[in-house]
Amino acid sequence: MKNILKALATAMLSFCMAAAAPAFAQQTHTHPTFPTQPVRLVVPFPPGGSTDALARLIGEKLAARWKQTVMVENRPGANTMLGTDAVAKSPPDGHVLGIVTGSHVINPLLATSKMPYDTQKDLTGVMLLTSFQMALWAHPSLPADDPAELLALAKNEKVDYAAATTQSYLAMELFNTMAGTRMGYVPYKGSAQAVNDLMGGHVKLLMDPVSQALLEHVKNGKLKLIGTLGKRPSALAPGAPTFATAVPGYDFFGAFGLVAPAGTPPDVVRFIRDEFATVMKLPEVAERITTIGQEAILSTPEEYNQYLRAEGAKWAPIVKATGATL
Repeated sequence: MKNILKALATAMLSFCMAAAAPAFAQQTHTHPTFPTQPVRLVVPFPPGGSTDALARLIGEKLAARWKQTVMVENRPGANTMLGTDAVAKSPPDGHVLGIVTGSHVINPLLATSKMPYDTQKDLTGVMLLTSFQMALWAHPSLPADDPAELLALAKNEKVDYAAATTQSYLAMELFNTMAGTRMGYVPYKGSAQAVNDLMGGHVKLLMDPVSQALLEHVKNGKLKLIGTLGKRPSALAPGAPTFATAVPGYDFFGAFGLVAPAGTPPDVVRFIRDEFATVMKLPEVAERITTIGQEAILSTPEEYNQYLRAEGAKWAPIVKATGATL
């Protein structure tokens, strides 16, 4: 996964930056057959989270360019499948798009019954939007301050953690397997409620992306940052320990992508991809991406579909080995 993301990031160096970006944002950019009506951007999480905020900012910029309304539609539930299902069952014309996480690849591997859509047949990748570092955040009352102390605690008593995606759950299952622990999963529909419950002490541990907002809570003593899950340090929290220091070889980070219904014309998919890429390079959008702890990837549709296939091949044996289910 790391090599693929690195290759995608390297490929992006060859893309030309949009000249006079602020002026571009005020111009009309249309395709002969798109958009001809309001566009729905489905976010599979509740309002209030960082993904929702980013989607609304991008939607606002696209609406200005296209002279069409871009509506962000929050459809949380069923481990992001509720929102993705709405996209899969929409007309294949590009007017309904969906933001997906790693759960897009992992849900079919974890499902013990038939899913309402087929990720391979009913959807097509538009682009890999961003990657981001994940971390374990704790309520101040948790008697552990770093990965080594959490590992020791989890080996002696049951420790539950909250998370909002199945990929986070599977990442912790992989950690449990490698570390010999059995931390329990408390599922949430979105990060906003999970963070509120963590700060209120209703849950003591949360797996969530590294962000300025959570780091501010750490600075104010309301939360603790136990450590980041990627092998490399987080750019937003360079001093935070990585879990690889306690469990050698452990490495996990997340990604967001954009999908459209299968059968959407390739030229429309390419147009949408290029428009998203241009908007995400605008200074105010790029700053927001950095603030919420993400890194723009902006892959091509072909690169994203290759990434999805590689992720499926990567996680399938891990699902089998851990026995993880939805």
